[in-house]
Amino acid sequence: MRGLVAILQALFSAWIPALIEMAQRFCRRWRLGGDRRVDQKGSRAHCVPIDHPAFCRPDPLIYDQYYLIGLGLAVTWDNPDIEVLRGGVPVPAGKLQADTDYEVRVRVWNASMDAVVVKMPVHLSYLSFGMGTVSHPIDTRPVSVGVIGSASQPGFVSFDWHTPQEAGHYCLQALLDPADDANFANNLGQKNTDVGLAQSPATFQFELRNATRRPHRYRFTVDAYTIPPLSPCRDERRPTEEAAKAEQKRRLSAHLPAAHPLPPGWTMAISPDQPSLTPGEQVTITAIATPPAGWTGRQALNLNAFDEGDHVSGGVTLTVISSVEA
Repeated sequence: MRGLVAILQALFSAWIPALIEMAQRFCRRWRLGGDRRVDQKGSRAHCVPIDHPAFCRPDPLIYDQYYLIGLGLAVTWDNPDIEVLRGGVPVPAGKLQADTDYEVRVRVWNASMDAVVVKMPVHLSYLSFGMGTVSHPIDTRPVSVGVIGSASQPGFVSFDWHTPQEAGHYCLQALLDPADDANFANNLGQKNTDVGLAQSPATFQFELRNATRRPHRYRFTVDAYTIPPLSPCRDERRPTEEAAKAEQKRRLSAHLPAAHPLPPGWTMAISPDQPSLTPGEQVTITAIATPPAGWTGRQALNLNAFDEGDHVSGGVTLTVISSVEA
């Protein structure tokens, strides 16, 4: 009898802790909603993105016209983050010479306050002057950028570029290629400009190509937007939420296309004005900018192409210079 009691005591002394531990595990799993990641890997992928508040993500960016247009804002295709130099002197992108060595300097930003950008590849390429044309790679170089407010913000990367032997205008594209990014949508910057002398009208020609797999009918918009100078920093107390929203609305309104129509007296004739293109088809577009009589100075005009679904296909910035200024 004593032996049976000893056996039962030994069994219960082992079972009871095991049952308690099993119940605790069940309760933990129930509270976590049955999340399988508690005990095992939650994905069969080789690389699993980390999504945790303790993980800091960089946010590299460049002046990205496609991203800004998608937000409903006006843009210039004279990209402020892409500069062409020869002998250390800036050269207008619309006046490049054929078969010539240039330096292309790309400025890169980082919107993160916590994570730096380390040796991120930047791909530079050129396209024929126009919209949706074929890209030709130039080179890939790394760049590192510090966080907001640091001495290494923004970052710069330079490329050597020997222009093609064929004379003409070329568009430059800089593509950021981060391993991780808080916003992958603002990583493509484009510099696509031309300069014309207006003795009466100024005539420009560029290519429009359907770079998609479906036929599209295109339309054009024209505006006179240029990037305004930066507002001075204000040393004032934190505004109220209502005042902050009003200030943000005011600032955004200054960058809307409707706020930058063609100046009075100007006309822009585009031919063909609504071309229909099959996939891969390309057409030459002629734009004639006519200033008012007696006009002098310099005027930038932005042309953007949209398909029937209002998706932007590209754009160009045309700068008209009066014969007096030239």
